[in-house]
Amino acid sequence: MIGGVLPRGFKEVLALVEERAGLAAPSCLAAAMEGIQRAMARANQEDVDAYLRELSYDNALFDDLLTELTIGETYFFRTHEHFDHLRRVVLPELRERRGQEHLLRAWSAACSSGEEPYSIAALLMAEGWEERMSVRATDVSRTALQRAQQARYTDWSLRGPSADRMRPHLKQEGRFYWLSPDVKRHVQLGYLNLALETWPSAESGVWQLDVIFCRNVLIYFNRATIEGVARRLHASLEDGGYLFTGPSDPPLADYAPLEPVLTEWGVLYRKPPAGSGAGHFVPLQPLQPLPPLPATVPAPPLPGFRPPPPVASTPAPVRGTPAGGPPAARPGESSTSGTRTRFTLSVEALEAVRAALARGDWREAARRAGAQSADPEGALAAVRALANLDPRAALYACEEASVRHPLVAGLRYLEALLLLGRARLPEAERSARQALYLEPGLAVGHLLLGHVLRRQDQAAAAARAYREAEGLCRKLPPEALVPLAEGERAGALADVARDEARRLERMEG
Repeated sequence: MIGGVLPRGFKEVLALVEERAGLAAPSCLAAAMEGIQRAMARANQEDVDAYLRELSYDNALFDDLLTELTIGETYFFRTHEHFDHLRRVVLPELRERRGQEHLLRAWSAACSSGEEPYSIAALLMAEGWEERMSVRATDVSRTALQRAQQARYTDWSLRGPSADRMRPHLKQEGRFYWLSPDVKRHVQLGYLNLALETWPSAESGVWQLDVIFCRNVLIYFNRATIEGVARRLHASLEDGGYLFTGPSDPPLADYAPLEPVLTEWGVLYRKPPAGSGAGHFVPLQPLQPLPPLPATVPAPPLPGFRPPPPVASTPAPVRGTPAGGPPAARPGESSTSGTRTRFTLSVEALEAVRAALARGDWREAARRAGAQSADPEGALAAVRALANLDPRAALYACEEASVRHPLVAGLRYLEALLLLGRARLPEAERSARQALYLEPGLAVGHLLLGHVLRRQDQAAAAARAYREAEGLCRKLPPEALVPLAEGERAGALADVARDEARRLERMEG
């Protein structure tokens, strides 16, 4: 490999893989070339052109190559938060909505060597679904399916923090563990190429599903394949069914009318129940109606932050951080300069917002301010504008904006800030962590999380959050503006985070 270019023949091998399996070219071409060479060696082939010809008709060779170009990383109850959510939220909701006699249908869409579908089956058995469950498991690798059918595992499959849940279903013989037939009988294994238009169908067993696990496989697909898979995943779900994807998988809401469900640990999707509409946000724990607020309740500002200026009788600009361009046209005026956006409500729009607030009509105030803007930057600006007028309305506007933009980290951050101002600390922590899940590099999110944790007397965790904020700010030029930091510079904010961390570390020490 010279200058980052694959030698003749290897590029054509990757093109064939993309055509047949939808896998995008790996970002590390050197590693891809090494994988192809290992697969060629197992096939006793030294000539890449001859190998390419064999790949075109030999399914076993093609499957073997796929194992080199993808990572079959799996173990029992991997990403235990997904299984916990399935047990605590999804299964009770399905039982209530579908009835006690409902046959629950689940699918592991990239089952690899079987740990995922067998974990699903074991959980369903433990929750009382043993006689009313069907778990389908498919993969594009026939080699992996053979291992899943054998159901023989080692300690490597039990390395996860929740893998002990599986031990009652395993019989140890030497260094191997054999899966109990009681679990194995509930899982139907089969070959399926997700990139092909062969599903959903009754013949494939992939249809009218209540739960789909399609985790850590979409990251390998090109955009066109992701779009097709997302559309077919939606079609495979029964109304009200749930889809779990991996933490690194791309968002799917732009490709299919799936409802993103944002939880404290990440995002999953739901197909809207019949008659409920589609594509809107479903919060895990909706905020409770806000109690009456005293005349003035100052929100404690974060160290190093200047709160937004109060709105005077004439409209004052409210700053935001652009996300790819100026806000869409909406009531009010906006302009973009460099990397900063200034938003100003017109006098008429401001008066309409004030009138709605006076009536206690927060929905109308949020609408008038633009919280329902189709542009996420416009929605962020609206929330900031309302924060100058009424924190209750601003919090409501955050919820309204999240309906349209559930995956915008800035809205989750503002929600956390507003909740902190009302001393709703557990909810503020949840929203801050959601913001950081969506955007791990959000420095102000780590700083805010540190502030929330400090208020909850979690000094060690707060210090770690402050240190993370400091590290992110130090990576920027000292005079760079920090996103969502109300004009603060990276150097100054890093010093604030450092001082807070040191103070807490001294307390702990």
